[in-house]
Amino acid sequence: MCRCTTASAPVQLVKQGLFPCSPVYPALAISLEMLEFAATLFIHLAPNEATWCDALTMFLSKRGHVFDAKDLFRRRFGTALHQYQVLIRVVNAEMDKQIGIAHQEVLS
Repeated sequence: MCRCTTASAPVQLVKQGLFPCSPVYPALAISLEMLEFAATLFIHLAPNEATWCDALTMFLSKRGHVFDAKDLFRRRFGTALHQYQVLIRVVNAEMDKQIGIAHQEVLS
């Protein structure tokens, strides 16, 4: 991330394909592709975010990415996943609205 003042940290992260765990001072950012994978996975499996995060935490810790608090990653990932899913729903609703407006304009 650049230390420029023109774009906030969350905006810079999103431009790099990452989703911040917090809208103001993100301490963790998760790949948009990983969030899409998790969202899709939890549609097709029994949603067990806690177990999935525990497994991912163990996977990451073996690669040198250790989290200070036990549930830190789970909470941050859960927040990011929830906000990502809300954002996707809002974008989809707006797209449906715009398509409906365009459709009405074409028909009139």
